[in-house]
Amino acid sequence: MATDFQSLYVLASGMYYNQRKLEVISNNLANVNTDGFKKELLTAEAYPVKPTPPESFKPKYSPQRSDNNFVYPVMGKEVVVLTQGELKKTDNPLDAAIVGRGFFTVEVNGKLYYTRDGHFLVDKNGYLINQNGYPVMGENGKIYIGRAPLSSVRITKNGDIFVGTTKVGRLKIVDLEGVRHLRDNLYTGKPVKAQNFTVVQGYLEGSNVNPVDEMVRMIETVRAYETYANSIKTVDENNSKLINGILKA
Repeated sequence: MATDFQSLYVLASGMYYNQRKLEVISNNLANVNTDGFKKELLTAEAYPVKPTPPESFKPKYSPQRSDNNFVYPVMGKEVVVLTQGELKKTDNPLDAAIVGRGFFTVEVNGKLYYTRDGHFLVDKNGYLINQNGYPVMGENGKIYIGRAPLSSVRITKNGDIFVGTTKVGRLKIVDLEGVRHLRDNLYTGKPVKAQNFTVVQGYLEGSNVNPVDEMVRMIETVRAYETYANSIKTVDENNSKLINGILKA
């Protein structure tokens, strides 16, 4: 990579990072009313420019070394923020919210995924499902509610589900390491034992997205993007003037 054009590459990398950051913020804002949604943050990393072979003979901390002067602002990881969302009372016996760390487990095409959205229903066969039609999993598999009146369904604080006086299962609740967001308000990661949580019946957990904070971050990101774009324009114009000056000389 030519050193003369190094600044263009650095600025373009900054533009790309802020463009992706805007997409993440926009997705957060789009899900401000999605039950159980957890906002995401896009981290950034500084990637130093590798020195060319001749520079390897220069002193390690010399300002003439490109790796002491240029770094690329590159995208890091998309981090899921697991702070608690506000609880909303629904009085629906099949609604459940987790207070603390943990995720409900659902089955999608034979694989297990996880969600904080506890708006559950009963399918035509009497099994507990979420609003996307995915079976809600218990510790011993799918949970059968049957055709009993919903008023007879009771969910305890540890996730046990009773129909009348009969225990029909316990919600499979796990914590996740390395949480990643997927489609349909689902998450994936390494499941570990959930601790220090409480299940609350008749409530739903709202999104943890603060729209005011996200709008402020969006404005800041747009301004940063514009700054990078204007800087590229300036550098490009200066390079053009320099090249034209050399050609005319």
